[in-house]
Amino acid sequence: MSSQDRKSARLETDQFISYRLYDSEDRICDEGMAKTVNISRSGVAVENRTEFEVGSKIELTIALSEDLVKTEGVVRNVDQKDDSTFHIGIEFSSISENEINQLAEEYPEILE
Repeated sequence: MSSQDRKSARLETDQFISYRLYDSEDRICDEGMAKTVNISRSGVAVENRTEFEVGSKIELTIALSEDLVKTEGVVRNVDQKDDSTFHIGIEFSSISENEINQLAEEYPEILE
């Protein structure tokens, strides 16, 4: 998908998130910390040393300067950058307007 096809502009970020990844039977199969690469109104890309399975459900807690945003998403794509780094695209599946507004306090352009 090209940047022209995206519904939301992606903003470069460098925040830490905690995550909890679920398998196809809705059991926790991995949890840990990752670093955001970019964020938009509709999702987030993270950098991690562990590869995630596309289609997996994931719970995220995004650390902002003054707040934490907890949301859920689905892993949409995985791109291996080198031997030990993966970029993982996550689409938000459950994010409230309040959570969008919390993100916008840190990243005002997310509302554009």
